[in-house]
Amino acid sequence: MRVGHAGVALAAKRVAPTAPLWLLVAAAYGPDILEVALRVFGLFNRALSHSLIAVGLGATILALGFFSERRDRRAAVAIWVTYVLHWPADYITGTKPTWPGGPWVGLNLYDRPVLVWVVDLGVLAAGALIYATGLRRPSAAPGR
Repeated sequence: MRVGHAGVALAAKRVAPTAPLWLLVAAAYGPDILEVALRVFGLFNRALSHSLIAVGLGATILALGFFSERRDRRAAVAIWVTYVLHWPADYITGTKPTWPGGPWVGLNLYDRPVLVWVVDLGVLAAGALIYATGLRRPSAAPGR
């Protein structure tokens, strides 16, 4: 998944409007951001960034950090869920480790580039649509 993660962040913003969009985007790309950061230090091991354990731990740290600062439970849960949804999104398009030393699983759509972009752009479009529905103000009822 490339741009689809941003769609997840947009949908989460609709559910938790008090969550900062920049933080939801960072959460949506959290495992990828962590992977790049680890590579800078010469640590290339996707189990450290993309395994179920790493994703759960990263999501929990980010959500608890936000909650300790803002005391906004709904936004903290949205941040946690947004981070965690990175793994199933990547499962659809690629393969990811389950846990350190465990099996790698996924549909690996990267072998079918057109299909992977259809899925990726579809997730982005769905998230953008969900987000956009929250931008509209409900109109007043007739006669009021």
